[in-house]
Amino acid sequence: MIKLETVNESNWRDVINIEVANTQRGFIESNRQSLLEAAYDTSLKWHPFVASKDQECVGFTMIGAYDSTEHYIWLDRVMLSEDYQGKGLGTEMLDAVVQLIKEKWVVKEIILSVTPDNKQAIAFYANYGFEWLDKTDPANGEQLMRLAV
Repeated sequence: MIKLETVNESNWRDVINIEVANTQRGFIESNRQSLLEAAYDTSLKWHPFVASKDQECVGFTMIGAYDSTEHYIWLDRVMLSEDYQGKGLGTEMLDAVVQLIKEKWVVKEIILSVTPDNKQAIAFYANYGFEWLDKTDPANGEQLMRLAV
């Protein structure tokens, strides 16, 4: 079972060493950059989490930019280590992320953005139940998807 825990002083080094496959690196920011954003981009209140299974760090996610009026939150980063991809852990990790969001925030939908040429991620999110929004992220031009919860 995937377990999510807040990134802290005892695990941040493990988080920055988790990497996706070389072919995926252009699709997601490094975990180092994500942790810097969480620390210094405080207006969006990012919450970084490490995903572990059997006490091994297998992935990373970052959630934030919660809108308490419209009741949505951004799933800004989701990454599974290259070593753990293709083993069904992505769905297990996303299940844990959605459950965590439901426990911590009142949300109607979860929003994420994806580059149009990241076909693997698009298929994964679509299979999970995310739907396309007719919008792009103004910060990076990525396409937006939503999951009703």
